[in-house]
Amino acid sequence: MNLAVIGDPLKQSVSDFMHEWIYEKLGLEAGYKKIKVARGDLERWLALPSAKKLDGFNVTIPHKSDIVPFLDSVNVRTAPIGAVNCVRRHDGKLTGYNTDWYGFVKSLEAANVDLAGKKVVVLGSGGAARAITFGLARIGAGKTTVIARDLKRAKTLIKEMGSSADGMKLTGCAWDASAVEPIEAAYCLVNCTPVGMKPNTRETPIDGDILASVDVVVDTIFNPLNTRLLSEAIFSDCQTISGLDMYLYQAMASVDIWFGPQDWTKIKMNEMREAVHNKITGFKRKFE
Repeated sequence: MNLAVIGDPLKQSVSDFMHEWIYEKLGLEAGYKKIKVARGDLERWLALPSAKKLDGFNVTIPHKSDIVPFLDSVNVRTAPIGAVNCVRRHDGKLTGYNTDWYGFVKSLEAANVDLAGKKVVVLGSGGAARAITFGLARIGAGKTTVIARDLKRAKTLIKEMGSSADGMKLTGCAWDASAVEPIEAAYCLVNCTPVGMKPNTRETPIDGDILASVDVVVDTIFNPLNTRLLSEAIFSDCQTISGLDMYLYQAMASVDIWFGPQDWTKIKMNEMREAVHNKITGFKRKFE
């Protein structure tokens, strides 16, 4: 199979390494490459013969929401998210899926974090925020506040996600001084923005001083693994979860979509964490 990831930027991505590592372990015959597709160039790229030769592809920033109108269908289960990170081509038709929410939920499970009934703050209102909000609803999170620079976009997210929130109270908040109160009241904060992603590793979406009362901080960024946000959260005695496990689990779910359900007992998660971690950082670390 011919597979890929599309987006811009892709310098921080190690998806090609990760997928080829998975294929080797599972005995699957496939190639996977990174394809830079700039914002505004999505429609032109989808019409290219090279794009039409792909059997499937992952979608990352900035196309997760923009690609939806160009698809023939979206998986019914995750359609309310309004964002797609995995596309399958079958009989010439493109079907979109979202595996980010699944990766997020699995990353919480791996860290033994239970957010049922807990107050949560989501930073951002893009495709990642939509997937995380959907995942929070699935696990029964309590009041969830979406903090966004574009409050109108946050309100649109809340309105469109309302039907799938399963009773979870969703509210929006502007990214200004008024955001301090919901953050300080939250049990968990999830960064769904690209702020702090390589190469802008010195940036952080919020001041670390307001994390003192937060118990858990999750960053969906996987490169770097230890973002400035997570570093400052550690100093505030928060439990931190990097984007690594979310990255791994969403990839595994994508493989199931493209190839059919796999025997994942063939892969040891710590071995996979170690391989991808070492590829990202360039340093060897043993996961036990």
